[in-house]
Amino acid sequence: MNFGVLHICDYAAAYKGGFINALEFLRKDVEKDGTEHIYLFPHRALSTNAKNWIEELRRDGATVYVQTDSFVKNILLLKKIVREHKVKKIFRHFNDFKIDVIIRLLFPSIPVVRFFQCTYSASGLSHKIRTFLYKKDVLVGVSKSVTEKAEKSFPGREIKTLEHALSLDRLSKVDPFSKPDKVACLTMGYNCKVKGVDLTFEVFKRIREKYDALLYVVVASHAEELEAEIKKHFGEKPEWLTVLPPTENIGTYYHNTDIILSPSRTEGALPFVVFEAMYCGSIAIASDIPQQITDKVSTVRYFKSEDLDDYEKVLSKAIEDVAAPETENERIKAKEEISANYSMQVWCDRFKELI
Repeated sequence: MNFGVLHICDYAAAYKGGFINALEFLRKDVEKDGTEHIYLFPHRALSTNAKNWIEELRRDGATVYVQTDSFVKNILLLKKIVREHKVKKIFRHFNDFKIDVIIRLLFPSIPVVRFFQCTYSASGLSHKIRTFLYKKDVLVGVSKSVTEKAEKSFPGREIKTLEHALSLDRLSKVDPFSKPDKVACLTMGYNCKVKGVDLTFEVFKRIREKYDALLYVVVASHAEELEAEIKKHFGEKPEWLTVLPPTENIGTYYHNTDIILSPSRTEGALPFVVFEAMYCGSIAIASDIPQQITDKVSTVRYFKSEDLDDYEKVLSKAIEDVAAPETENERIKAKEEISANYSMQVWCDRFKELI
């Protein structure tokens, strides 16, 4: 081993998702050069399903640490990691204020690369403290819109952009799934207001008068909120609406989806669920908020944010186009553009420039 780099990730989701899969792709790609990649996850990961994929990482040869519930013990843990693994650079993913303080106080000479995973809002005392903590760091946004917001929050600082990768290989893992012979639309149901689930429900009330389409809503948490939204709009859940649980093999849902819907009012960064579904053959419809606008995939169909009439118009056209011969060319083009711009290898090669 020549030296180590430490990824401190405030991440404890139930599944690895694209984020961890990308880090693992990077680790395996660079280990032949003698660079060791070490992971540090938050203490709460031990009390969630994250502990399952953490053990999987370890079995696959990764060096993984988990924080304790003690600030003092975390200081000792970080000192041990840096010493034993000859850490020469630290990568910060997501926010962990206490760990940021420890890094700045204990390791002022170790370069830090800090990723903004979502839109950063500059306000109050916390921003002033972070401005101090981040003053020597290399700052990186994970999408163009995130970078632009960070530039306003940290005037005079150069903010790089490194868009997330898509774990395209995992999308081929498909479990059994029973889909009726009807046009199926899929949307994400976490945080109904942010994700625009209410807008989709209202538009479906309209288009169902003309089209016998289905709607799948994936909800990982806050299921009660979604149930309340369904009751508000429909009373009883309509037979054409299906609530789906989260799954590690998300390709199962995508390969059974004709149209992916992303009517979000806001997003922290570019929602890659849209591109993942497109890669699997879906037509994509998205609101035209800045976080969803991209010049790298040309086939996304946009509607004016929160405009129900425009949303209905775009969705109706997409339903009519699902089986059209020319739509197959649209699908092929989308897959080619996604592969060229968002593959793991493309992301990995760009990331290595930061090591």
